[in-house]
Amino acid sequence: MIDVSGEWSGHIAGTNNANVFVEFKQNGVQVTGSARINDPVHGTAVYIVSGSVAGETLQAELHPDMNFFDKPKYQTLDVNGQTVTVKLDPASGHGVVTVNAKLHDASNLDGAWKSTIGTGGRVFLRRIQPIENQSNKSEHLTTNNSKKVFISYSHKDSAHLERLRVHLKPLEKLGIVDVWDDTKIKVGDHWEKEIETALHQAAIAVLIVSADFLASDFIVDNELPPILEKAQLDGTKIVPVILKPCRFSRDANLSRFQALNQPDKPVHGMNESEQEVIWDRLSQIIEAEINA
Repeated sequence: MIDVSGEWSGHIAGTNNANVFVEFKQNGVQVTGSARINDPVHGTAVYIVSGSVAGETLQAELHPDMNFFDKPKYQTLDVNGQTVTVKLDPASGHGVVTVNAKLHDASNLDGAWKSTIGTGGRVFLRRIQPIENQSNKSEHLTTNNSKKVFISYSHKDSAHLERLRVHLKPLEKLGIVDVWDDTKIKVGDHWEKEIETALHQAAIAVLIVSADFLASDFIVDNELPPILEKAQLDGTKIVPVILKPCRFSRDANLSRFQALNQPDKPVHGMNESEQEVIWDRLSQIIEAEINA
């Protein structure tokens, strides 16, 4: 029987894309707890969790926490020429959420979620290890003074890479960041060693995601596996940018990371000014992360 007790953090994808923090308490097969969902569009919601485990599977229901949704909302309506004030239940807009997830490697839960208001998608959670349990991974940890930013992209999207490089150039001149992408590889260099070294030193990995990115054998076979491994072992920050419509939200490995922009609002579909806002926002996130 699996044990899911403890704290978990992760991401939901689908009709909603949000960060999730969950605390489970387990007594035999019964599971209780609480969940906080931070949705960039709809704000924060808190739920009471109840469920059970069977084999490698967790099944749970999430009910809106009325201690959080304790302030009623009122709406004024005009009914047959008369003004009527209607009291709304703020929790009803969130519905009851059901989760069916499977535990992998004792530290990762992934599965499906759906609500009674018609929303749904995938959920990805990773167990937050107590500090004392992380000492055996200390040799992997990225040093706090690392300034390297690793950028993974498809060569077919190189024009967008150049715009990002323009926005990061002032940070490079100030010595705040050291930006690396495969244009740094010179003729005759051992490309595998160059990528391995750059990733080992990286504090942040930026993924410029498109259908070409996901279709690239080189990226999928040589860049993404070590990037995802480093995120798991070292806590390297992964920042996906959705460049063009693609299956990002349906990719179990990638969609657990919070993208800079919503998958249904890709950069390529924006006008020039909106694109520049995205690249500037990314440069701000990188600067803040490096200086943290």
